[in-house]
Amino acid sequence: MRNAWLQNAAFALLVSANSVLILLYGMAGISGHPVITAAVLVAPLVVLMGGFRPLPTDYLFAALLGVVVASIITNGRTTTDREYALLIISLAAYPACRAVGNRFDHSYFIYITGAIVAAATLVTAWAVLYDQGVEYKPRVLGFREGATVFSLSLCFLIFALVSTNLSWRKWLMIGGLIAFPSVVFAAAMVRHPFIALCLALSVLAVFLGQRRQIAVFVGLICLSISIGLASRLDMSSKLIGLVVQSALKPTVSCDSEDTFAIRGILVKEALAMIPTVGPFGAGVGSFAKQSCYKADPHNIVLQAAAELGVAAALILIGLFGSALVSVARRVRFDPVARFVFAGLVFMGLESSISGSLTNAALIFAFMGWSVGLEGGARRQVSADYYPEPAKQCAEDAT
Repeated sequence: MRNAWLQNAAFALLVSANSVLILLYGMAGISGHPVITAAVLVAPLVVLMGGFRPLPTDYLFAALLGVVVASIITNGRTTTDREYALLIISLAAYPACRAVGNRFDHSYFIYITGAIVAAATLVTAWAVLYDQGVEYKPRVLGFREGATVFSLSLCFLIFALVSTNLSWRKWLMIGGLIAFPSVVFAAAMVRHPFIALCLALSVLAVFLGQRRQIAVFVGLICLSISIGLASRLDMSSKLIGLVVQSALKPTVSCDSEDTFAIRGILVKEALAMIPTVGPFGAGVGSFAKQSCYKADPHNIVLQAAAELGVAAALILIGLFGSALVSVARRVRFDPVARFVFAGLVFMGLESSISGSLTNAALIFAFMGWSVGLEGGARRQVSADYYPEPAKQCAEDAT
């Protein structure tokens, strides 16, 4: 029991690591500490790490590692030690979660993540009410993207809830419980996580067959988001104005304040950079140095192509696709697979609009877990059809 609790607590911490760090640093009144950050990011991986038998998809991951190493050797030192360490941690999430399998317990995860979301909702609500700054996003505990980070924990909590078998009454009850955090985070002008959430739930509904229940749930979330936006009409109007202004401009320059417009600029820069780099890219962190916004392209496939080479991007796409196919086969009859599938689709969407190779632990974790579920199922089938020799001999003797 203790080991099961520790495993599930570790995965809950892995999913909400950034939320926990913001809560810790915010309460302590500091912006960060490398030792604490390393402990929170690495400890869950150490707990989750276990042995596994290689499957075909694992060789794609091994190929990706090979390209990363080749890029570092070819291009030399192109970024800071911190960025290299974060890249290693992100990649390590794949083997760490390969052996998780069906040891996941929805209840443990819901309790732990629910507590994190509750604390995050309270501090965000306080920031929305009392932060009178000119920025449309309030600074939560001093962090401008605090509400966005917290909303990711809320999304995974929702996936854990909807992936269990629930009655209509429980669906509506859970929808009511989720409504308040959704209102608060929407009032904090959180956007892309909610877009990815609704899309991921829609994809899950198609595979699961519970279209009516999930449609009602998505409707409740959308209603909550509308209420949250309406509660801050001045900031909502400013945000919509930025989007409209960026859409009407013939060309968008690097002085835009709209984050979606900024993402468009970064994508164009990445597409322009890719043909100019060698087979192993320009090196980790090289894109941000050349970008007018000095930021990653917010899309890990484009970033991989620019910094590690086109081969790395193609391998990454193949790895994600293989993992998605593996877990999709089990969605209808396995509650754990439902959670993994929703999480993988969600992180795929998030990594396409707000991703970074040095902050990609979750997408690698869910890819590894997806492949591990398929491998676990194969071993179970093998055990069912091919009993142990001693047991078979005993049955033959009778």
